Amino acid sequence: MANRPRRDLLDDLFTHLATPPDAANPIEAARSHADNYGRGEVGTGLSQCRIHMVQISGRAGEWLVPPEAVPGKRLVHLHGGGWIAGSLASHRAMLAELAVATQASVLAIDYRLAPEHPFPAGLQDCVAAFDHAARFGPDGAETASHLWLSGDSAGGNLAAAAVLQMIQAKARLPDRLVLMSPFLATGPCPTALASPLRDPVVSLDGMAQVRSFYAPETSPHDPLVEPLRATPDLLARFPPCVIQVSSAEALRDQAISFADQLWANGVEARLSIWPGLPHVWQIFVASSPDARNALTEAACFLAAN
Repeated sequence: MANRPRRDLLDDLFTHLATPPDAANPIEAARSHADNYGRGEVGTGLSQCRIHMVQISGRAGEWLVPPEAVPGKRLVHLHGGGWIAGSLASHRAMLAELAVATQASVLAIDYRLAPEHPFPAGLQDCVAAFDHAARFGPDGAETASHLWLSGDSAGGNLAAAAVLQMIQAKARLPDRLVLMSPFLATGPCPTALASPLRDPVVSLDGMAQVRSFYAPETSPHDPLVEPLRATPDLLARFPPCVIQVSSAEALRDQAISFADQLWANGVEARLSIWPGLPHVWQIFVASSPDARNALTEAACFLAAN
């Protein structure tokens, strides 16, 4: 499949992602969609990694440990799914590629999902997972020498919100941060670009709906739910960050705005806009050269620490 023309590959991916949602049961529809999002694609990394299960504050987690893992080098990844979907399984193949590329052990956490567990439950689980990775590796107690954080879509939201919460708590921060197609605010972006979008996955109405499931009682300006609303004094303390987003997706403009705010506050931030790709294209590790190249970009950014 990798030798097919790029346009054909993209048409294939967009067709796969354009499945109409089940209006009668949006939660179950979202969970089924998240489970099948990556089409079961597996790259070469998964067969190389050792999987080690762990319990963190009552939640299941798993370490993906590559064969040449450097002791003390760790990445925590927070999966997407609109806060209501996604699992350890849905992102495992993608994270195995990152583990091999970075020579780091990668921790994923099965954080609590809305609407059964609304904000701040999932965020608390994510912060607990990061704290665990700071103190424990896959083989037991050991302080992390390199500690990174990443997230995609709503997981990107949780990653940015976790940084904000850790700043406020004066806790250890990630050395570097990777945000993939992050969901950073609800509603239209004030700096929206005019170019057309092609996004069968995320829409403004859909963003508002999943936010209502996740955080029905929070202010629209709460930065722990909408990190784009964070104050300059908090943003100024963010770690170096790379933000990957597609030119064709609905979350593009808020990614641009967030990068602009980080720049305005003196943070080393790299905005990486990829042309014409679907939301969280990085998950298509077997069929898409763009996915593999984006993961290589993220790995090189992390390894620079």
